[in-house]
Amino acid sequence: MSQTLQSVAQALRVIQLLQNHADLGVTEVASRLGIGVSTAHRLLATLLEFHFVEQLDAGRRYRLGPAMSSSGDAAAIEHCIEVGFPIMQHLRDESTETVHISVLNGQQTRFVSVIESPRVMRVTSRVGVSIPSHTAASGKILLAQLSDDELDALYPDEELPGGTGRGLHTLTELKRELAQTRERGYARNLGESEEGLAAIAVPIHRPSGRPVACLTLTGPLSRFNPDATADATAEPSARELEFLRMLTEHAAQIEQALSF
Repeated sequence: MSQTLQSVAQALRVIQLLQNHADLGVTEVASRLGIGVSTAHRLLATLLEFHFVEQLDAGRRYRLGPAMSSSGDAAAIEHCIEVGFPIMQHLRDESTETVHISVLNGQQTRFVSVIESPRVMRVTSRVGVSIPSHTAASGKILLAQLSDDELDALYPDEELPGGTGRGLHTLTELKRELAQTRERGYARNLGESEEGLAAIAVPIHRPSGRPVACLTLTGPLSRFNPDATADATAEPSARELEFLRMLTEHAAQIEQALSF
């Protein structure tokens, strides 16, 4: 094998390794692949240049980068939809609200699996619909998984279009709320994407630790939070906390069922 092909093969082995681990340091990569530390560093530097990996923890650790997110996650998303469907059905029955699995698609969040509420007054939805991520609970929990550099690349302008008067309208506001979202582990939408609509969302992680999608409950705002003045930064209502418990339990069940 030529030196060029050998380098390509080693780079592919690094990518395969990171597909099964949330993040790794240079020494760990070298040890697991049986190569020198300097070789591992050179491979990671090359993959970093082309955005196949990205740096964490001041450059000491690496994970798969944005160039891998679309193709690398496609099979994982389909797998998540398949194993998640019966769990979504149970969540719908327990909550009596509409359940979504959603993924990030640029500045939009796309519904990839939907089970509607059985109630007469409900949120209707369908697979394939996309909404601005900064207006949605599902979008905000997925955006919270990105770094500031990734957010800046995704939102080059300070002004954010769309949404209602209750929503976020600047990148500065979005980053502030995403910091709170990361800290508490869930995201909310109280009339931000559409008047009278509410939602709460949690991430779904692959076995490697990387988020593959999110699980969301959506319904009329009046059933989620009776306080008409509440926004996504206010304390959650008792009903929202109950929905959060349900979401957390069912997202964990989906994660346990995922093979990759």
